[in-house]
Amino acid sequence: MPLLKISTGTNYKVGIWEFNQDEFNLNHCKIIHPNYHKDFIYYKNETRKWQIYGVKLLFNELIDNEILISKNGIPCIEQSNKEISITHTKNTIAIIIADFPCGIDIEQNNRNTLKIKDKFTNNEDFNDGNDLKELLKKWCIKEVLYKSKKDNSVLFNNHLIVKKNSNGYKGFCNHPNFSFSSNIKVSNFRNYFLAFNTDYKVRHD
Repeated sequence: MPLLKISTGTNYKVGIWEFNQDEFNLNHCKIIHPNYHKDFIYYKNETRKWQIYGVKLLFNELIDNEILISKNGIPCIEQSNKEISITHTKNTIAIIIADFPCGIDIEQNNRNTLKIKDKFTNNEDFNDGNDLKELLKKWCIKEVLYKSKKDNSVLFNNHLIVKKNSNGYKGFCNHPNFSFSSNIKVSNFRNYFLAFNTDYKVRHD
């Protein structure tokens, strides 16, 4: 299970780990962070089981003396002011741990989101010109924004907006009950796009 990369910002840390199903250790998975998906042993999806194991191992690489748990399927760090978000695709896991509400998403960069474009874009988003790569980045960024708020009333095509600026990308959430913005980092990693927010600012306008 090679640790591929750790990136550290002023108040966040991101890790990426590639795992192999053959390395899954059921007994070890039961012992470490037992309250993170504590019923995982009953999951029928075997891939999901070893993804959970990989998350636990990567979490331990990123932070010491903290306990990873899940509440209603959402990851969190027990009795801590730090926030966490997790993403995985096939055999790659990525985690962000931050001092602010955070989100992270990883997608294979050949994924075609054109067919679902109307479900997640709006006229206020930056113009991608039907460029499939830019469209996919837009999807990743909106996933990040959605995960950072953790509120299922947020609609991708109604409440989330993505803009380009000189520093890259910026996301906005304009929900009837709350508003926030985040600067988003999108990077190429092997054959993936990796996106995560580097800040979180509540808006009062």
